[in-house]
Amino acid sequence: MQAGILGEVQGDFEDPQSFHQTHHQDGTTFTRSFQIRQNDHLESGIPVYQGEAAIEVVDESQTVQIDEESGNISVTSAPERRGKYTRFIIIPDNIMVVASSDGDFAFDLLSEAVPSAGVLQSKLDLNSFAEDYYSADGVDPWQVGFFGNIGQAEKGIVYGEDVFNDSEMGDLLERSEVNQLGLEYEFRGETVKMTSARSGYVEVYNPSNWDYTEYAQYLSDEISKYTTTRI
Repeated sequence: MQAGILGEVQGDFEDPQSFHQTHHQDGTTFTRSFQIRQNDHLESGIPVYQGEAAIEVVDESQTVQIDEESGNISVTSAPERRGKYTRFIIIPDNIMVVASSDGDFAFDLLSEAVPSAGVLQSKLDLNSFAEDYYSADGVDPWQVGFFGNIGQAEKGIVYGEDVFNDSEMGDLLERSEVNQLGLEYEFRGETVKMTSARSGYVEVYNPSNWDYTEYAQYLSDEISKYTTTRI
């Protein structure tokens, strides 16, 4: 797991315990499960947990039928039970990351596994991230998404090498808000190519063989200082 949506872990954190529960609602049985699969430590000694979670929910399922003779179309909707699944990583008193936005239900399940703690979905301050890195030695900002510019190009995404110093786009990026940022640079002796979004998403493309503790170490060292909770 080298990508996901970030949440900020708050409260008094204790070792999370795996659990599964079944409940009944309106004649339907629902089960949810929160499972810790592995645990280890960051270099600082802080524990890190990896696991998976799943819930069952009811969504409206749409059925479309076309009459072969008349061509008439009929559309019906009916409730359908389906499962949602995600993997997660937890760094106590710091970050929880779920594999996609569809997996943010695991933030609530953590509060059930550790009643004294909670998780609020985070967003990233990419303007500060960019300011700290784009002019540093050995850093290549290869992707910048921007918005809020006054002019013909109000928003967009720029790709290339060292795009902040581009003769045509550099000034525009300097006066805009950043909502996507991709960097390539050295981290702990390895070349890291990553991308991030203001919404709280962080993905590491390279190296592609990190385990969950290496991704957690990167988030703890490089990303957590730029997170704020959504209001």
